[in-house]
Amino acid sequence: MTDEQRPSDLKMQGKHVDKINVDGQILSADEILARARQRIQAKNQQRTTAPRQSQAERPQPRQQRPVAPDDETLARLQARNDQARQNIVQKKPQLQALQTPDPFAEEVTAIAMAQAPAAAKPVVDDAQATLVKGSAWLSAGNIVSRVLGAVYIVPWMALLGSNSNRANGLFGQGYNIYAVFLAIATFGIPAAISKLVAEYHARHDVYQTRQLTRQSLILGVFLGLIFGTAIYVLTPWLSMGNANFVPVLHSLAPAVAIFPLMSMLRGIFQGYQLMSVSALSQVIEQIARVIYMLVTAVAILKVDPGNWSGVVVQSTFAAFIGAIFSMLVLGWGWVKYHHILVQPLTPDVPRVKAPTLRMILDILKESWPFIIIGSAITIFQLVDQYTYFDVMSHFFANTNAQLQTEFALFSANPNKLIMIIVPFSTSIAATALPMLSGSKATLTRADIQQQLKQVIKLFAIVMLPSALGMFAIAAPLYKMFYPIDVSNQEGIYLLQYSTILAIVFSLFMLLAFILQALSEVSIVMKAFVYGLLVKLVLQVPLIRYFQGMGALMASVVGMAIAIAFMLDYLNRAYDVSLGSIGEELWQLFTGALIMAAVAYGVVFIMSNFVFPMDTKLSVTLTTFLSAGIGGVVVALIYLRRGFGEDLLGSRITRIPAKLRPKR
Repeated sequence: MTDEQRPSDLKMQGKHVDKINVDGQILSADEILARARQRIQAKNQQRTTAPRQSQAERPQPRQQRPVAPDDETLARLQARNDQARQNIVQKKPQLQALQTPDPFAEEVTAIAMAQAPAAAKPVVDDAQATLVKGSAWLSAGNIVSRVLGAVYIVPWMALLGSNSNRANGLFGQGYNIYAVFLAIATFGIPAAISKLVAEYHARHDVYQTRQLTRQSLILGVFLGLIFGTAIYVLTPWLSMGNANFVPVLHSLAPAVAIFPLMSMLRGIFQGYQLMSVSALSQVIEQIARVIYMLVTAVAILKVDPGNWSGVVVQSTFAAFIGAIFSMLVLGWGWVKYHHILVQPLTPDVPRVKAPTLRMILDILKESWPFIIIGSAITIFQLVDQYTYFDVMSHFFANTNAQLQTEFALFSANPNKLIMIIVPFSTSIAATALPMLSGSKATLTRADIQQQLKQVIKLFAIVMLPSALGMFAIAAPLYKMFYPIDVSNQEGIYLLQYSTILAIVFSLFMLLAFILQALSEVSIVMKAFVYGLLVKLVLQVPLIRYFQGMGALMASVVGMAIAIAFMLDYLNRAYDVSLGSIGEELWQLFTGALIMAAVAYGVVFIMSNFVFPMDTKLSVTLTTFLSAGIGGVVVALIYLRRGFGEDLLGSRITRIPAKLRPKR
């Protein structure tokens, strides 16, 4: 292509499209390659017919131009692309169409960039900068939302006082069911819509984009009504005879009803790369929810100090209040960016009706395993929720109030804390996973091996210090979040054991992400089923002898079986195992262990020689001081051992040379 024939919209490069706009025409990679072949043949014919010129007579180019590929090179390129396309089609075509990069994208981009003038190439950099900015918005929104979702527990539990553990246990039971219903109600549709909107927008297909937007919003309303009604109608069965649980589930029904539509809107905004609106809606949702929870708790307890169940009902209903405020933010974004989201239909716009709704449903048929995989942790917790009370009542003569408190101590309370580090560690490691899909498409096994090792190592860099650090400072951390009373010691022990559970939960999710990227969903499903079966088999005997700790032990063993199954497959298929990076993992573990020892030493000194940990101020100061010193120690150890580059990349040069390993 000449400069006049280059793509008119370079922002389309890097998007997941099979065609590109060339001189006003939508051409596929095959057509572009065919044109290039014709031009090469024409030039070869001109060379054979034109008279030869001496070196002195030939015009000297001002700058060196890239040598055009010959027919043999183009043929090899065509064959490689055809092979990549066939591999993708054979492996679940609907899913791969969304989750793996277009095998032609690299060649299309190369041809377009080679022919484009230098002045036009910064446009691609601008597009990449937009993508990075959008990812930063989403990450920031997710982190802020999680922090708010954890911090509120401090004043909320303080308000409830002696009833705080029972209230938090009931609250956790409600949210476990809420999470599963949301996973089923949204069914992975927002992500699918986001990708389809991005594809249609890149192709400037205004009519199809508007069709998709309208159908997705209608689908969101429909799913909300269906599943909101379902959770309300199924409440008697889901409550298992617990009278306090019935109003909690009823209060969650409105949130389930509105959440699918809210998720569809976020997917549409993300498809247009308007990540700031989606992230802002998440933050506002959490802020509104927390404010409503605390205000209603104060109001209810002022009138009736013993009405802890009423506080829980309003706290779960707060999810609906947060969703309303999120919808207001999305509505504001819709008005502000209406010119982007709803572009006008001009007479020259082709109005070809395509089955976009059918496309979404086809995607769902392929993506249903992802719902189960994404809800794996919640499903394990639901097993505890629906077995613990019956097993304990059968073997022990505990009251319902005692069982509710015990459930909170081993499930709801530690779960609030470990779920801060579980998603954080996996999300950091998952940033490298899109590369795996590309390697799978081009069948570069060596690249897959290298990237697998890098992702696992990156995961360990984050997860090991987080889990071992939480183990070391469990005592002040638990007392900082929860009321200081006689149940603290048992809660601390259970939190320490839950940090082990956090490691296996995180590793399971990481390996599941990896195998999904490699299109091996069946392996993940088998691993999950095996692990869940082991959990179910061990649940009753372990609870019988270890009570709440036994439920956690059953989860650890079940998840460990699932992890071993997935690691065995990676070892057989790609020759990648934990042993293949054993030396690095051992260095990371010893570094995290030294950090944990230092943090525990700080806690010991503070609690025994400075002030006792019997006030919120003292435990808060101890928590932050021990965590801060431990964080500095592990950062120095990892930098000196050469792991800084895995997290910082080229920015490692900003670290003083004294802190970096000797070369």
